[in-house]
Amino acid sequence: MKNNSFDYVTRLFADPAGIPRDAWNALLAHEAQPTPFMRHEYLGALHASGSAAPRTGWTPAFLTLWRGGELQAACPLYRKAHSYGEYVFDWAWANAYE
Repeated sequence: MKNNSFDYVTRLFADPAGIPRDAWNALLAHEAQPTPFMRHEYLGALHASGSAAPRTGWTPAFLTLWRGGELQAACPLYRKAHSYGEYVFDWAWANAYE
């Protein structure tokens, strides 16, 4: 008989709505200092509002690790397509540099 205790599956989601909220948030209980910015509700709001979307230069991907039907680990990832819209970017300094 095969031992499936170490059978893990990774899945990539484009939308956090495809990942069970309670399972995602339960992972935060293992953090020493969980941040509200990793909560499913916050990430879902970024996605639903279009704030973190390809049209704004952000392409979201939610990497998950599953064992059986149980979520074991998760990580939000965002690919940035350009440097516009950076909160720390200051056009005055860029113009002065030129």
